[in-house]
Amino acid sequence: MSEYESTAPESATKQEIVERFRAIAPGFAARAAAAEQARRIPRESVKEMLAAGLARILVPRRFGGYELDFDTWLDVILEISRADASHGWCASLIVHHAHLVGRFPEEAQRAVWRNGPDVVIAASLAPAASITSGEGGYCVSGRQSANASGVDHSSWVIVGGLVHDGGASERKFFLIPQGEFQIRDTWFMAGMQATGSNTIVTDNVFVPSTRVLGLSDLREGRSPGGTQNANPIFHTPFSYYAPITFLAPMLGAAQGAYRNFSELTKGRRAADGTSVAEKTSVQVRMARSAADLDTVELLLRRASRAANSSDDHSPDLLARSVRDFARASELGQIAE
Repeated sequence: MSEYESTAPESATKQEIVERFRAIAPGFAARAAAAEQARRIPRESVKEMLAAGLARILVPRRFGGYELDFDTWLDVILEISRADASHGWCASLIVHHAHLVGRFPEEAQRAVWRNGPDVVIAASLAPAASITSGEGGYCVSGRQSANASGVDHSSWVIVGGLVHDGGASERKFFLIPQGEFQIRDTWFMAGMQATGSNTIVTDNVFVPSTRVLGLSDLREGRSPGGTQNANPIFHTPFSYYAPITFLAPMLGAAQGAYRNFSELTKGRRAADGTSVAEKTSVQVRMARSAADLDTVELLLRRASRAANSSDDHSPDLLARSVRDFARASELGQIAE
């Protein structure tokens, strides 16, 4: 059960939810320094995100979600990340992991959303857990999972592991409720400390087959959740949209930094007393950065819109989207 009360509006359009987050984003910026010191985003921020409908963006309507689209996800995360990178990073994962639950078998979806859709799920998808097959499911153990951002404010987790069956290995994801996993405090980084990316620990946890999802099903767009959820967003192959999870906060953070630097530069004076903002060298660099950021956004928007439709999931389109995601990452770093 989620520790956060379900208070979000029952429905929302893309414009409405983007405007909600534009309005509350300054509060995330105000809490950014304290969040870095605490090494996790504050409960107040999580509560505000859920109250604004963050977790519902890509959740099926039949469970109380908004069932919007991938570009809505992108727009909301850009608004948050312009205010603070760590808030945006965790927010993007809240959206992504809720959508991922919609790809699991029906029994898993009902278990997670039985009390409402405002549920936070953390994940460590790298195949680090030790998996043993058993009757009706699997036993999951592991102390060295990859970093799971936002795990301290999550009531469910997803961990990855390799299942060995008849000599063949398959990567699978295992959905585990609060109370059946522990958290090891391991996140001591120089930057993005507020993401709280600590380690999930499991000790011989039994996970029924109804709470297991194969990566191959995700990649091919034929996951079990698609049998109940008809919207194309639950049939889109994983690689068409998964990179949005991290690229959206990266771009938003870079746009926020650009905006802040522009404001700071307006009142600065060089050693000779001239305006820094009026120097040609500064203007050229700012223009190049702005052009790079615009290019990144255009690439991400094209990829996210392509992922919304199930009409043309061709190898050529996938190759283009993966290329665009990779180039967007490079350009975003250059612009920063």
